[in-house]
Amino acid sequence: MAKILVNVDEEMLAAAQLLLGTKTKKDTVNLALAEVVARVSRLKAYDELAELFASGEFDSLMDKHNYRPVPEGYDPISGKHDPIPGEEEHGDTRRVA
Repeated sequence: MAKILVNVDEEMLAAAQLLLGTKTKKDTVNLALAEVVARVSRLKAYDELAELFASGEFDSLMDKHNYRPVPEGYDPISGKHDPIPGEEEHGDTRRVA
């Protein structure tokens, strides 16, 4: 860690200390710096995601034909399958996933 001598606005430091819940000036300054770095990183990631979205990168997700195929005889609304031939005769309702 670097040791530096900095003039700090005492009112801003006290306000930051209250908001961050820190006990010392050192902890307040270090946590405030970490929060700024994290916030700016999130904003940059958001901007990159927004650019990808605007470029149409996610358009394929809007086409339901790109989703996992639904097994024949399966109703996604009810979650039920059509009976397997011969299933009624044996009373076996178990399914293999």
